[in-house]
Amino acid sequence: MNAPAEPLALEGADIICLGPAEWGVIRASTEYTMFAFARANRVIYVEPFASWITLLRTARLQRRRRERKPMIEQVRENFWVYRPPAIGLPGITRSAMASNINGRILARLLRGVARQLGFKDPILYSPLYNSAGFLRSYPARLRVFENQDYDAALARDDDHKRLVLALEAETCRAADLCFAVTDELADIVRPYNPNVHPVYCGAALEVYGRALDPATEVPEPIARLPGPVIGYLGGVDPWKIDTGLLRHIAKARPGWSIALVGYVWFGFDKSVFADCPNIHVLGPQDYDDLPRYVKGMDVGILPFPLNEITRNGDAVKTYEYLAAGRPVVSTSVPAARRLAPMVRIAETPEAFIAAIEAALAEPPEMRAARHDFVRPHSWDSRARQKAAIIRRALDGDPAVSRRRG
Repeated sequence: MNAPAEPLALEGADIICLGPAEWGVIRASTEYTMFAFARANRVIYVEPFASWITLLRTARLQRRRRERKPMIEQVRENFWVYRPPAIGLPGITRSAMASNINGRILARLLRGVARQLGFKDPILYSPLYNSAGFLRSYPARLRVFENQDYDAALARDDDHKRLVLALEAETCRAADLCFAVTDELADIVRPYNPNVHPVYCGAALEVYGRALDPATEVPEPIARLPGPVIGYLGGVDPWKIDTGLLRHIAKARPGWSIALVGYVWFGFDKSVFADCPNIHVLGPQDYDDLPRYVKGMDVGILPFPLNEITRNGDAVKTYEYLAAGRPVVSTSVPAARRLAPMVRIAETPEAFIAAIEAALAEPPEMRAARHDFVRPHSWDSRARQKAAIIRRALDGDPAVSRRRG
């Protein structure tokens, strides 16, 4: 039986959170934080506000269909998901004016939702770099921005990059306090808001710890693969998958199976693995099944290319591999180096293969040690850190508060 979670410093508050994606598509820092906050507070999770044009284009690129009727749905105690109508202006990532107008429209819509649910004097929480218009338009007791990725790295060209950075700077200025999932991301936003606090990502220990249970069954799609299975858990996207590295491993060790488990984002071309029959793109799986898939991995890998995203961001999957007791091998990115020596670091493809071989040779007794190592990095611990900082800001502690001009 799991021990009861420690109490949060923040209790009895109403929180409105802008979600980075449609509900159920991903499970990352925002979702875990809000779930933890909902133990003692009420939360509305707001799906992305967009135009019909944007939704149609996204559905086509991501090859998925989804019901887009506006809704308010309670998904658990103290936790509601709101899907706003698709009446926003298009081009919110290409135009500061469109972004600010949409923020004001969304604020108006949410005032109605808040009245319907009885939310009063809420805390606003946003991980969206272009949410300044919303933060400034909705009356709130506290406005929080969390920097989770270096979004400017995804810009199409230099002009677009400058716009993304300008929108992020405005969002930081509109916030009363900022969180960042790494020190690197905190340094990026600190010039625009000195009240920034690094709080890293974490793992759902009780979820991924199921991989250590002998009774947990490995799902057939990964159980049938010839071993050893070298696994990747998470979004399969062109910014976090070094396809050349995976191809090198697959061809150098044809007896290994490489399994990629996670949502395949638009922009990633699976055909690059067509001549590597031992690379298996298994696609997205139900959240409750993820520990079963990780149990089927002999080694968890972070085959990250070195770019502005991986040099600045954190990697949830690292904590999840360790919570599941799996050995981990990564390229030399800060997110992995911070968890050494439990994570093996490789600088070259040949060293990556050698590190996997060394990981495969580790004794089974190390599984419990890895889980214990990552225990201080639970999502519950991260949420308690954030709750304590928010509580101090609400109480006027000058160390975590600032006056907005």
